Amino acid sequence: MAPEPLKPRIAVLISHLTFDGQPSKLTRTLNEILPRYERQADIQIVETSVEKLLSTAKALEQTQGADILICSGASAEFLRKHITTTILSFRMGEYDLIRALNVAKERGTKAGILTHQRTLKELEEMSGLFTVEISQAVYTSLQDAREKVRDFVDQGIRVIIGSPTVVDLAEAAGAEGVFAINANAVRLTLDDALAICHSRAEEAHNHRRIHAVLKHMNEGVVALDASGKVFSVNDSMNTLLHPLRSIAIGDQAKTHFPDIDLNGVLTSGTAIESHLSTVGSQRLAISVLPIMENGQIDGAILTCQEIREIQRTERRLRAQSRPRHFIAKYDFEQLAGKDTTFQNAVQLAKLYAHSDSTVLITGESGTGKELFAQSIHNASERQPMPFVAINCAAFPETLLESELFGYDDGAFTGSRKGGKPGLFEAAHNGTIFLDEIGDMPIHLQTRLLRVLQERQVLRLGASEPTPINIRVIAATHRNLQQQIARNQFREDLFYRLNVLNIPVPSLRQRSSDIALLSHLIASNLAQGDARQEQGINEVLNTLMPQLLNHPWNGNIRELENIIERAFLFSRFPDNPQPLHTLFPELFPAEARQQPAAHTPTENLHSVGKAAEVSLIRETLDANNGDMNKTAKALGISRSTLWRRLRRAQGQAQI
Repeated sequence: MAPEPLKPRIAVLISHLTFDGQPSKLTRTLNEILPRYERQADIQIVETSVEKLLSTAKALEQTQGADILICSGASAEFLRKHITTTILSFRMGEYDLIRALNVAKERGTKAGILTHQRTLKELEEMSGLFTVEISQAVYTSLQDAREKVRDFVDQGIRVIIGSPTVVDLAEAAGAEGVFAINANAVRLTLDDALAICHSRAEEAHNHRRIHAVLKHMNEGVVALDASGKVFSVNDSMNTLLHPLRSIAIGDQAKTHFPDIDLNGVLTSGTAIESHLSTVGSQRLAISVLPIMENGQIDGAILTCQEIREIQRTERRLRAQSRPRHFIAKYDFEQLAGKDTTFQNAVQLAKLYAHSDSTVLITGESGTGKELFAQSIHNASERQPMPFVAINCAAFPETLLESELFGYDDGAFTGSRKGGKPGLFEAAHNGTIFLDEIGDMPIHLQTRLLRVLQERQVLRLGASEPTPINIRVIAATHRNLQQQIARNQFREDLFYRLNVLNIPVPSLRQRSSDIALLSHLIASNLAQGDARQEQGINEVLNTLMPQLLNHPWNGNIRELENIIERAFLFSRFPDNPQPLHTLFPELFPAEARQQPAAHTPTENLHSVGKAAEVSLIRETLDANNGDMNKTAKALGISRSTLWRRLRRAQGQAQI
């Protein structure tokens, strides 16, 4: 159960020329009224002499005994100059004056009205309505009030209307004093005091909510009033500024942020966004937003962030929003091969992984250039960040531009609402791989050159560039220098890309790796199934002479296709299809012709082991690689033929 809110504390301070301890007329009036305010406020009546007025008020302030003081006009004016507690003076209503004037009428005399500092103009305008002659005067001090009362008496005025002090002075001078404040005036004044207290309570509640919100914010935040004074500051702000500065409530914010035009914000309402400021060794981004209330500037909110924290947050957000396909899957361990030329390329790539310079990878299609690019990324410090690959030859020119550079909302017909970041932005803090860079249109090469130079990208339809931090790796199967000679590739872009160069050899240039690569690919296809791996290796051993002699125009990609086909063939050993039918690219055209069936003069059971290899070879060639026909001609099963082939593979090449 939440505790009940504290009730407002109101002190009514009544001063007398001399105080004998007897309750005044005003006190009696208050005692009649106060019961109806018991639930709304704690109200105390304090009577004192004029001489002790200030000391009494200061005592109430020091003990925090009252949120608001109420007293007569002259006393209120005097106390406002000496204490900070809010002070109200009693309101004098029209009814109060009419009642007081009626007393003078009953006495059959003129009436004098003595007020503090100002006359009642509305009473002057209505003076013709009264049958009593009225004189008005004002006083500014106690001594002045005494003199004005004496003047009234000298003029024959026997009824003097005013505050408790004026009443005391009138009676001391032999006139009748009429208190101009009745129960209605007291209620109006108390209601005013309660309204102020409630407004303050609401404001204090809002401030507490603001403080609670600010306390849990990571950014440094300062809340200012309309004069630029701090009314709230969170711990994060003082942590940022420590030990050089420390902001306290009540400080003028401009003393802590001299390079920020706070007055401009508070007068014009123009916000300041991400102003860079140096505090000690820290770089801070400071923003100031005006607070508007009913169209008027009522203060401002100043926020402060460390630049490094902004950058860390940006990296985290980019990483969280990074699509899964922006991840490099391969590393150097997966670049298999013992060929010297290939190993030289791998060693270059490992060396370049420690650099941030642009890399150009050259080589025929299908040689594994992207595997090199992914391996470089995964071995670099950028490994946790995106790896974005795009094939420049796979996109139409118009789409390639928007994919690379992105676009703003409404950049072109059919563009996505809200715009779209390009792949350069997606690769921020990571690596972008531009495959087949030699096929990029010439006008896009110009834009790419600017990105490489400026390290910022301009979206289609945008007016402001976006800074990016990327590592660029490009690849091509084309001879870029020949492209330059034909005006199909920019020479300046070539030299921007060709900082670090890796030539990847073709498969025919590393034929010694064919057997290794074939069995590795086969093992991956088998996925740990030993029986399947044995079956495909038997097929590969049979095909190895053809694999070694093939030109491999499609390089490793072509090899993968053939191995996958061989894997399928090995799963169905009773398939009657001959090898030249399944692998036509591996057998010369003349070998794929259909000669008459060859029947050996002797079967495999009738020859010695020394002649076994020769007979198998002769029969297999005669049947154009058809395993079923060869096994039938030799008088053995197909599975037996596979076993003999494996055994013979260690003795001779078939």
